[in-house]
Amino acid sequence: MGCAASVHATDSQCKDPKHKYKLQDYDNTIRAVTEQSRKESEEPPQKQPEKKEIRFGPVKLLQEISRVLLVFPVEDGQSEAFLWACRKGGFACSMANSLDNAMDTLDKRKHHIVVIDMRLNVYSIGEQIVRKIRSRPSFANVVTLAVCPAIPRWCEEPSVRPYLDMGFNRRFLENHDRGACLNEIVMMDTGEVSTGLKLSVANTLFQLLEESRDSFDITDIDGICSYVNPAFEKLAGFKSIDMVGKSTDVLLNEEKTGTGLIETMQRCKAEGKVWEGVVVNNRTGLDPISVEMKIMPVFDAEGNNVPSHFVTCRLELNPTLCRSCLNKNQFNSTTRRMSNGRVRTESSNTSINSISVNNTSRRLSKQVDAPIIKILTMLRSIQDTSPQQLPAQLIENVMAMLRSSELYNPGSNSLTEDPEALGFMDGLMEGRGTRPSVTGDTILSHRDSCESLDCPVCHMIAHLTESTYPSESTAAINNITLSQTLPTLIKENLTRRKEWDYDVVELERLSSHRPLFYLGFDILVEFGILNLFKIEETTLRNWLGLIESNYRSCNTYHNSTHAADVLQASAYFCRSQCMENFLDPTDFLALLIASICHDIDHPGRTNAFLCNVSHELAIMYNDSAVLESHHSATTFKVTCQAAENKNVNIFQNLEPENFKMIRKSIISMILATDMTQHFEHYNKFLAVNLKCGSSEDGEECMAQVPVSQDNKSLILRMAIKCADISNPSRSVCLARAWAHRIVLEYRDQIAEEKSRALPQSLPPFDDIPKSQVLFVHLFAKDLLTAYYEFLEFGHLTDQLTETFDYWDSFNEENPYPHALTLSISTSSNST
Repeated sequence: MGCAASVHATDSQCKDPKHKYKLQDYDNTIRAVTEQSRKESEEPPQKQPEKKEIRFGPVKLLQEISRVLLVFPVEDGQSEAFLWACRKGGFACSMANSLDNAMDTLDKRKHHIVVIDMRLNVYSIGEQIVRKIRSRPSFANVVTLAVCPAIPRWCEEPSVRPYLDMGFNRRFLENHDRGACLNEIVMMDTGEVSTGLKLSVANTLFQLLEESRDSFDITDIDGICSYVNPAFEKLAGFKSIDMVGKSTDVLLNEEKTGTGLIETMQRCKAEGKVWEGVVVNNRTGLDPISVEMKIMPVFDAEGNNVPSHFVTCRLELNPTLCRSCLNKNQFNSTTRRMSNGRVRTESSNTSINSISVNNTSRRLSKQVDAPIIKILTMLRSIQDTSPQQLPAQLIENVMAMLRSSELYNPGSNSLTEDPEALGFMDGLMEGRGTRPSVTGDTILSHRDSCESLDCPVCHMIAHLTESTYPSESTAAINNITLSQTLPTLIKENLTRRKEWDYDVVELERLSSHRPLFYLGFDILVEFGILNLFKIEETTLRNWLGLIESNYRSCNTYHNSTHAADVLQASAYFCRSQCMENFLDPTDFLALLIASICHDIDHPGRTNAFLCNVSHELAIMYNDSAVLESHHSATTFKVTCQAAENKNVNIFQNLEPENFKMIRKSIISMILATDMTQHFEHYNKFLAVNLKCGSSEDGEECMAQVPVSQDNKSLILRMAIKCADISNPSRSVCLARAWAHRIVLEYRDQIAEEKSRALPQSLPPFDDIPKSQVLFVHLFAKDLLTAYYEFLEFGHLTDQLTETFDYWDSFNEENPYPHALTLSISTSSNST
């Protein structure tokens, strides 16, 4: 041939010593690999693990052991070589010798690789098999290998195109060498089989996009659209056939979006950064629409700075914000650095985008039609009006309301225009109740003013008094009994603590007025305080005992039993899936601790009373949230400074930053129990609109609300507020007991105000059913219903309705006429 010397270099032909050593190393490597292959061929087959892990982006896949089907009509050296290779590689192997046999085997058991004999004598059978495999969608990821006859040296190698057209993935020239067959099977297993598994996951993800209610589109680096989902077609008004293959720039309304914002977006895309902001999109045959858009780059490999595609999510902005407001806010964006070093650009008005006036207005009742809700309704009207024809008077009305200092407090309506109802509301919120129309001691007891021997309220009070407040002799007898059976009875009582109708009043009796100690320990341990706070059981018991000792047992309502009741309700809320979606274990513990301490050292008097007598607490806290500020301050004073005893402070092992965060959360929740902020918290909760109701077209609407710290804080404040006033949604028996207790405490305050000639800060409460009806209508119904709907606790709303109907039934049975008739029922008022 004349060229052998140039192909086969020998030691004598190598004049460069360095090159000589390289050739020697190469030859040694070849010999070592050959020897290792020979040894492996002599060793017994090694079984592969049943499953191996494969990474596909952030998805972890488990690939099962590959199954190989060998289709050879006639067994020969080639089929034996593949059979040995499958056993050697640890693959599951099956054999078939005909078309029917092969298809039956595939139908019975999933196979990943099919090796088909395509040598000249069985060419037609192999072609039929592979075409049948490709005709079935369930076999789409099956890898097929065509075994072709060997090519003589003097013949030109034919094209593989015919085999690819049939549906084969690979071609194997006839070779009876076992190692070659094993290598071919291993290459297909790590290549095409693994790729097919990834493609099946990718198909699942696309199916998810198809069913998603959010609008998604995928574009390449040049902005050419590759995919849009049905939600995109509904939002943008462009069909998939109109968008795929074209640039998505046609969607941007440059005039209303702004050149500066578009330039920022393009710069972030060029730098491979995530971008978020509010833009205006064009629509086919419809007016432009404001959307919150998030563009996410997709990188082929980790560390690659150039994205291959972009995934864009578009969410329609709620119609409560006018376009002029959006144009002012959309440039006010912030950037924050993520863990991987990329910069995320965010819109600064994320939380307000989740407001929904349509759903909110349906949830509001007449008595809490706050100015802020009216403003949202007006802004909706502004958006529906052409920007060139904005009514001046409407804008003037909005500005007038914004100048108000009480945006969240309810406005006037038919219910609060009634003097008695207005006095009831003002008395509980700010202590501005009017003086009673009756004189003497008649305001102290309904029984004293009742002329009927069959009055149902008198019977109820008598029954509750006898069962709740036993005489001294009875209590002494009970103590003797309890000393023998206390642990067993308490343990049995606590097994029912996860039920909504849990009887904490019974625990008060069984524990000799120490319900907070026993119930608090069980609930806090259930939610993991020992591990999260790194404390011992002794510290927790000492702290609970100290906290309960700082509650005043002389109070009929604001005592440790009420704190235990609020704690049990808060724990019940924490077990809902909706709470788990927003909060973490530390948030749960902060809520439970705040529930335990929210009324600590309560004097049994209202804020208005303390301000009227110039109490030292009112002076200290400037007549603003006096009791709530005192409760939160006492909580940490008692916990952190209790006789310098480290075995009491449950926060002692927390990191400073964690303690600061938990302390801030607890204070915020305790201050939220101030009734003067009742309507503000309620209307803010509706405005954020964590979970919408049904939309106008009848479809269920789920708002995508970011899990921000503000939303967490709002959920926690609503939780403790609802737990604090949850008595009307308990069973009738428990609701009666709590109603009696609060009325007794309020009447004690009224009596003291009368004896000291102080302004009467509370309504007379001479009619318990009526006071409960007013309280439910004015405060409890809307707040509890909205929060129970968020928690998806419809059974609590039903219980609220049942208890309300019980109190409302006295309107007809009670012989004494009522000054105010309430015709709005809980069931008929949609919130």
